[in-house]
Amino acid sequence: MRGVIAGLSATPGQRSTMAARAVHSWMSPRRDDGLHDTHALGAFRSSLYSPLVNCSPSNRARLSSFRERTSVNPWPMGFLSPRYQVYMHQTSSSRQLCPRSFQAAKKTPVRSISKGRKSKEFKTLQSSDLKYIEWWRLKVENCTKPVTRELMKKLKYSNLLGLDENLRNGNLKTGKMNAEILETKRQFPHEILMYRCGEFYEAVGFDACMLVEYANLNPMAPRSDTVPRAGCPIMNLRQTLDQLTYQGFSVCIVEEVQGPQAKGHLKERFVAGHAHPGSPYVYGLVSADVDLEFPEPVPVMGISRSRRGYCLISVLEMMHSFSVEDALTEEAVVAKLRSRQCQQLFMHRSLRRDTAGIAQWGEGGLLYGECQKKQQEWYDDDPVDGLISKVRELFDLDDDQEFREIVVPPGERPRPLYVSTASQIGILPTAGVPSLLMVLLPPEANSLCTSYVRNLLLHPPPHRVADCIQAACRKLAETTSSIPDFTCVSAAKLMKLIETHEANHIEFARMRNVAEDILLMANDPQLSDVLDLLLDPTWLATGIHIEQKQLVDDCTFLTSRIGNVLASDSDIDQTVSSDENIPDDFFRDLEESWRGRVKRPHFEKEFVEVNEAATELIDAVFSDFLPIVNCVKAYQKPLGGGLGSRKGEICYSRDSQAVWFKGKNFRPAVWGDSPGELEMKKLTPAYDGKGKKMGEEWWTTTRVEDALIRYRAAVEKASNAVVQLLRDLAAEVKVKLNALIFISVLSVIAKSLCLHVSEGKRRSWVFPTLDLSSENSNNQDVGPGHMVLEDLIPYWKDPVCEQAEPNTIELNSMFLLTGPNGGGKSSILRSICAAALLSVCGLMVPARNAVVPRLDAVMLRMMSTDSPADNKSSFQMEMSELRTILAEATSRSLVLIDELCRGTEVQKGTAIAASVIESLDHIGCRGVLSTHLHDLLDMKLRVRNVVQKSMGVKQIDGRIEPTWKLVDGACRESLAFEVAKKEGVPESVVQRAMELYKEALESRNSLSKESTLTSTSPRCSNLVNGATNGAVDGLDNVTTGVLTFQAQSLNVEGATEPNESDEESRDRSRAVGNGSHPAAKSKKDLLDCMDAFSRICEKKLQELGDANSYSSACSFIGPRQLPPPATTMHSCIYMLQRPDGRFYVGQSDNLTSRVRRHRTILIDAPFLYLIVANKSVASELETTLIHQLPSFGIMLVNKGDQNHRHFGTAPLADAPPF
Repeated sequence: MRGVIAGLSATPGQRSTMAARAVHSWMSPRRDDGLHDTHALGAFRSSLYSPLVNCSPSNRARLSSFRERTSVNPWPMGFLSPRYQVYMHQTSSSRQLCPRSFQAAKKTPVRSISKGRKSKEFKTLQSSDLKYIEWWRLKVENCTKPVTRELMKKLKYSNLLGLDENLRNGNLKTGKMNAEILETKRQFPHEILMYRCGEFYEAVGFDACMLVEYANLNPMAPRSDTVPRAGCPIMNLRQTLDQLTYQGFSVCIVEEVQGPQAKGHLKERFVAGHAHPGSPYVYGLVSADVDLEFPEPVPVMGISRSRRGYCLISVLEMMHSFSVEDALTEEAVVAKLRSRQCQQLFMHRSLRRDTAGIAQWGEGGLLYGECQKKQQEWYDDDPVDGLISKVRELFDLDDDQEFREIVVPPGERPRPLYVSTASQIGILPTAGVPSLLMVLLPPEANSLCTSYVRNLLLHPPPHRVADCIQAACRKLAETTSSIPDFTCVSAAKLMKLIETHEANHIEFARMRNVAEDILLMANDPQLSDVLDLLLDPTWLATGIHIEQKQLVDDCTFLTSRIGNVLASDSDIDQTVSSDENIPDDFFRDLEESWRGRVKRPHFEKEFVEVNEAATELIDAVFSDFLPIVNCVKAYQKPLGGGLGSRKGEICYSRDSQAVWFKGKNFRPAVWGDSPGELEMKKLTPAYDGKGKKMGEEWWTTTRVEDALIRYRAAVEKASNAVVQLLRDLAAEVKVKLNALIFISVLSVIAKSLCLHVSEGKRRSWVFPTLDLSSENSNNQDVGPGHMVLEDLIPYWKDPVCEQAEPNTIELNSMFLLTGPNGGGKSSILRSICAAALLSVCGLMVPARNAVVPRLDAVMLRMMSTDSPADNKSSFQMEMSELRTILAEATSRSLVLIDELCRGTEVQKGTAIAASVIESLDHIGCRGVLSTHLHDLLDMKLRVRNVVQKSMGVKQIDGRIEPTWKLVDGACRESLAFEVAKKEGVPESVVQRAMELYKEALESRNSLSKESTLTSTSPRCSNLVNGATNGAVDGLDNVTTGVLTFQAQSLNVEGATEPNESDEESRDRSRAVGNGSHPAAKSKKDLLDCMDAFSRICEKKLQELGDANSYSSACSFIGPRQLPPPATTMHSCIYMLQRPDGRFYVGQSDNLTSRVRRHRTILIDAPFLYLIVANKSVASELETTLIHQLPSFGIMLVNKGDQNHRHFGTAPLADAPPF
């Protein structure tokens, strides 16, 4: 009994959790909403203490005091490690709180059975278990590790766990732990079940095999006569769950109620949560000071087929939403399947109705081969409703669980990219293909921005939304206002944490930041238009439509409500308690988990109790322990007699969360009246939370123990109050959940576009002009207008550090493109495809000028590989893709085909290619067909608008070299032998090939001399001469074009004159809220220095003769803001204010990156900046400002740059002649 009472009084986690027998009903997917049964809770709590009624009077008094303290609402439970505690609460909400046992999924509580009670018969196999046992049998048979194979020999397929009752620990009788595990397994038959057992999370049977196979764990019971069992320590739970969900498994986690348990009874357990692919385990995060990384949500997908084409249904359980994409081609479906992970793939029976007989299902075999790689299942009924029913069954959701359909904005929309198109421009990762995604955004772009741009390119938006995206990008490129440093947070993460009431202070702070960013944009005259333009793209991404006025109201509510609860960094009254006699770790471990999270007035009572209890504990330690420590120190003086071996100090026991005296040989041999001896007589041995004596060195006193009990109870009460406040805040914010999802996605889109504009300006890309000449025409035979790409360069070439040959392309019909190997045909096709795709998405293109029509599809077909899974050769796959192109192409499509029919016999391949050209010309689409089938040039084709183009060549020292320039005419030279030599083919092989080629050519000449005279020598010689002349002219044109391109790029990138009349309104709109933020004063101080900063810069620029480039109004960058994209590729002079009131002056050619580096140390530092002509001017201004600003009373911290004397700012006329 003494041990039990000591355990109750030792630690808050171990003491109070003995009373925890209830959890929120939302932890179990099958739940009932209702009110709390307080009478049942009272009776339950009374019955809990019934075994202790016969304890001693002193212990009964301590127990009574404990029961009074634990009669408050919150009950704590352990979360993954002793340092983190999660707290369950009684609330007045509609969520039910009732006693639940290990079988938390059942609607009626089941109490654990005592070992002494007679066990009843338990039905280990039910008819509903059979299909799930077969499902697990297939999973187990896929295991390949030898250790897993050994475990499989001990499985028995007679129950859902796979346990053999004849083995050790395989008992499934009622009252045994395995029986309760089996009952919970029946509630979640598709999930791996991991249950808490002490310091481990364990699994048995089938689940243990999965842990060993996919989580790289070792079996916990290697003996041959025990059931399969595996597990991981509590600190490795996250890692284990990540490995299992990465493999596509779902995991059900069962926690146990911490604390002592009556002998002969099983520990109470409850279903704490689930981990799915893309949906991590969040139980206990509300009280943990951790930032859990959320992966991209993984949908359940379904595929069906109708007369319109394929239909792809995606269901996100975490978002409670679904989307339907209809009229897709086989290639488009495969592209979407490859672009993201899929938790489960359901195939509708309509796919088997294939009349073509070409494949088992799917016309070309691509879909069949792709689906074979994924976990799939067939289903009937309605394609959409049937799939949602499957999702409810898969996740064990209620039948009335609703799912919101994502409805996109109206308007004509281009078709999704085909898998070949997405692969050949690097949207889908492909070996050897340069990635378009890598050049659209800078390296610092986060995964959310990259994911948004990838989805945008895979399924281009409606033309109306693309116009909004381009207009927003143009305004971002022109704005002079500082832009918010948009906080990016996953919408799925916010939704799950808010719905489960597990959002901690870190996530609430991010929600507030996101809302403040939106308000900043709404209050800025320049950024307000950008915000309005981003509403439609956000509608497209979320399926939620919110007008700007309503959005501003919702953001105001969120910032106000969250700001009223969350504590700020300036709240100095929430520092952790401290005392010189008590180790700092003690107070830090017990108080850091709740201090500084919410504002003090919301839990003032608990806050005061903690401070009073801490003061009482400090006094107790000072009076009871400190005299002993001083006495021991006196003994330790070099007096001889072995007295120096005595030790004593005040120490912190982390496991017991207690401050005790730790000493050895500290008692005197003869007691006297020395200071500290009276306190030594009061010492008693210290006991841990389980009532076990800590050891011979740990000591305490009654006063210190009472102070510890009160302090830990006060800390627990304060921590519970903080957690309850955060849960209540989540309930209040939940009413604005749609607005939270909307602004989180809008923030990601805004940041993505800002990063894209900055990177595009750095690469000298431009915004295309969209040709609307035939947008409103309903005649499909009418082309969409002109397509002109001036000085187009390959998208993977960086003009800053790489040389690229620009090409001007006017593509108003089909091009028949010929050219030598390595001449750039494939590069031209990829460049045109990327430019067209970026244009229809509203993004910047790698050209000097671009005019692109409204396209309904962008198709790029390049090399094909075989499909062994579908028994198809590469030529068969090529013909399958060609069939789709011919069926889907219209007069408004862009079709790009590279080297058609390379995988078959030349004559028949030439005939097929000729027929394809005629078909595409008849359709009226624009595009390019490149080929080495030169016989096409001699055929009489029935075409109207096919133009022959070629990649230019030139002669250098008798060698023919490619120019990578697109020229008129045809080219019959392949340069095959030259390329083979260049790539290292043995000289003997090349020489023999040339001999065989000459023999074949002579044989052909002898058979058809007349044909030879008309088709070989004259044509070849004309080609070389024409190519040489064209190459020389083209080289001059290239030089002129590059110079013109560079000159115009400088004009585009020139500093923009800000509008002086907008300065006051811009300054007024930068502050968010009522101006009470700590940064408000910093802004005022820095703006007071703007006049001196401006006057010094203006005077110096006039001296340098560069006053015309001077902007009369300096720009301000507030806290959590960044410079606009207009500063990209420009030199800037800036000044920042430090928290100590001093200033720093600097200059940079990359102001955004410099601001980020400064704020790694000086968080929320404000800036003033000015765009200047070049780095030399910025350097001279920097030195001038450092010299002159102190005369205006401005204190600077950097003095080193004031010694610079040499700048490249002298007039060009003063330069010496060459």
